[in-house]
Amino acid sequence: MNDAFDRLTELAAALFQAPIALVTSLETDRQWFRSRRGYGEEQTTFDESFCRHMVGEAAGSVMVVEDATLDPRFVSNGLVTEQGVRFYAGAIITTADGSQDGAVCVLDTEARSQPTISQMECLKLLARLAGQEIDRSRETTTRRIAERVQAELVQTLGMAEELAKVGSWRLDARTGAIQWSAEVYRIHGVDPKTFDPALDDALAFYHPDDRDAVRNWCTRAIETGECGAFRFRLIRSDGEERLVISQCRPEHDETGATTALFGVFQDVTDSARANEAVAASEARYRLLADNATDVIATYGLDGVFRYVSPAIEGSMGYRPEELVGRSFWNFMHPDDVGGVRAAFASYLKGGPGALSPRVPYRGVRKDGQTVWLEAHPKVIRDAQGRALEFQDVVRDVSETKALEDQLIAARDVAEAGARAKSEFLANMSHELRTPLTSVIGFSGLLQASQDLPEAQRKYADRIATASEALLSVINDILDYSKLEADAVDLDPQAFDLRAMAEGAVAIVETQCRAKGLALELVIDADLPSHLMGDEGRLRQVTLNFLSNAVKFTTVGTVRLEMAAVEHDRLRVAVTDSGMGIAPEKIDALFDRFTQADASTTRVYGGTGLGLAISRRLIEVMGGEVGADSEPGKGSTFWFEVPVYEAVTGVEVERAGQVALADGLKILMADDAAPNRELVTAILGGLGVALETVDNGAEAVEAARTGAYDLILMDVHMPVMDGLDATRAIRAIAGPAGRTPIIALTANVQPEQVLRCQAAGMDGHVGKPIQVDDLLSALASVPARTPDGEAAVKPSRRGVAG
Repeated sequence: MNDAFDRLTELAAALFQAPIALVTSLETDRQWFRSRRGYGEEQTTFDESFCRHMVGEAAGSVMVVEDATLDPRFVSNGLVTEQGVRFYAGAIITTADGSQDGAVCVLDTEARSQPTISQMECLKLLARLAGQEIDRSRETTTRRIAERVQAELVQTLGMAEELAKVGSWRLDARTGAIQWSAEVYRIHGVDPKTFDPALDDALAFYHPDDRDAVRNWCTRAIETGECGAFRFRLIRSDGEERLVISQCRPEHDETGATTALFGVFQDVTDSARANEAVAASEARYRLLADNATDVIATYGLDGVFRYVSPAIEGSMGYRPEELVGRSFWNFMHPDDVGGVRAAFASYLKGGPGALSPRVPYRGVRKDGQTVWLEAHPKVIRDAQGRALEFQDVVRDVSETKALEDQLIAARDVAEAGARAKSEFLANMSHELRTPLTSVIGFSGLLQASQDLPEAQRKYADRIATASEALLSVINDILDYSKLEADAVDLDPQAFDLRAMAEGAVAIVETQCRAKGLALELVIDADLPSHLMGDEGRLRQVTLNFLSNAVKFTTVGTVRLEMAAVEHDRLRVAVTDSGMGIAPEKIDALFDRFTQADASTTRVYGGTGLGLAISRRLIEVMGGEVGADSEPGKGSTFWFEVPVYEAVTGVEVERAGQVALADGLKILMADDAAPNRELVTAILGGLGVALETVDNGAEAVEAARTGAYDLILMDVHMPVMDGLDATRAIRAIAGPAGRTPIIALTANVQPEQVLRCQAAGMDGHVGKPIQVDDLLSALASVPARTPDGEAAVKPSRRGVAG
């Protein structure tokens, strides 16, 4: 802004009685204002400029826009849409050199009619005056710039001398007078105000051993005109020794005689020291590289070696000179070239901040053998970040690779062993559970019989107890295997805490009664009646503690206590009056296959896995487990787990309270006749129509009729196993292919359950068959109406039902 432009702006506003007047100037990306009246911004965008439509027209051109909202050029202009500009009148500014970079203009937020000729002539006059003011300002500015440039040049030369440590001098050949620049004075450490050097004065600054050489250099330059460079030691006025260099050119008179020497003078002490340090560092680096066991190499972006350390001979059989100038890729196994190139390209693409990769590949030795190498390249870049070359550290990793291969092989063996173990457990489970299905099932039927004589009932009880003990051993082994593999999933559900506790106590009640033990249950009144948690796993641990207490107690009491700890933890403790345990043996009890005394297993039986399983289950739940005991004073085994109260109104179901739909028709496929007979006996009195086949192929043919509400399918059968049979049934078109299928198998491991689901089965019931589990599975199947369509599912009675 300046006063002249401000006056022009005020005149324009007064001439048109306009609220806004501007002297504008255009640049490539903006419009700015030399002066403005009535407009708050200092600039606008280039596209918002009105005057850009006049630039390029003849000098004195004008433009009037009576209503910008009606002009297609300006209808979407930001000044119109956002600032409300409607009227514009402007005259182009033209300077003496013919350039046009703006206008004198007036604007209004209301539409106007065409201005008068007199107004527009005055506006053009104002534009000419603006052009003259711009010319005058440019002339003044140019003169001032020239003066400032000269002053700045002198100052800059002085700064350049100081920064570069380069000064200038002049020696008069006739008088011996010397002129020094400021930098030369600084290098010598003297003040130009107090020191006026002559030749002898200047020579006195040099090291005594160098003075004659400097004098001879000056004499030769004057006599012969040969002005080579010199490099000598200078002793500053403060006594510091510096290294300086100088060179000059002669000045001649009209006869060709040398009248003066003009030269430059530089302190190179710091650069010389830096060069010496670099040379020493390079020597150390070269020594290190030449003696390193890893190969150190540099090569261009094209992969051509520039340097290779001697260690290459040990790894590849080549001497360094045999590789320099040859491509890195030529000594690599052909199958690895593509992958290594891709790794290097990805590293380059990552830019200056990319992490240096480690790239394994096979190198081909001079004798043709293959070795495993690992490159660790670092890209060297210039100041602008452009890649120049690679520096690489290459290591022979053949032994590491061989060890890795051995580890992979060992892993494969271990995985094969794990699979073999899993298969063994599956087979063991199947082979043991299959006969146990009959033993437990039929002994249960005998125990339920009202017509069994007392002696035979006793025998049936013994059979049931022994078979349940054997099943417990099998379950312990399988449970621990699953825990070892982290294959146990928790199933938190709302459950009735008291019902769970009473159920666990009821299981050991008969044993307590037979041994004359008092059995007590104490539940803290502050505990909610219903909790969220894995009821089955909590019951399993509780029952393990109770069973152990009953097993190892011969007289006295077994007590189960449940209480709240803090606000979100359940504490369950089982206390007995048994033989007790030595404190140093308590921790070992929770290890697998461990009991307090080696004779315990022989006397009381058991696998020694129950407590180990209990501890792992509680830890999976996020809790802790422990025991307190003294020999002869009994024991307390306890656990604490995080729980929270179940939502009010959630129905908690109890096993055994299941009602089957009337008229349920079931097909059972099992190759074991005792199993078919057992299920027939269990379901015989429940109004269920059961048909049986002894292999999967017969099951498929029977299922094609679509006459069954549900199919119980054994997995391991001859002719066609249960999984293939299920897949075949699912391939049947129509409702028959959608018949619910429940696996009935002795293999209860998680992977077997997943295979059953993958084959298309809808549920899984393990052997030995638990009646409640079987009935629950059957109850989940909808009954069929006479026309064969599914009706409502049978009801499941809850606690209140």
